[in-house]
Amino acid sequence: MNSLAFAVLTASEKPLDPNDVKPGYVALLIVILMCVATFFLLRNFVKHTRKASQPWEGEDDSTKQP
Repeated sequence: MNSLAFAVLTASEKPLDPNDVKPGYVALLIVILMCVATFFLLRNFVKHTRKASQPWEGEDDSTKQP
């Protein structure tokens, strides 16, 4: 356990070279998955909004306000 802590501490002490630091593919994948999830959530929201704007059974259309 101590060797693991020592390895983490010595690895974090090295300065980061801006030329070596690059964005990873894991972060790109996470962003793409979040965009896909947002698309499906918005599509579902629009579907339910259209369904809610229609009159229910037994409801009079004249009582609804625009």
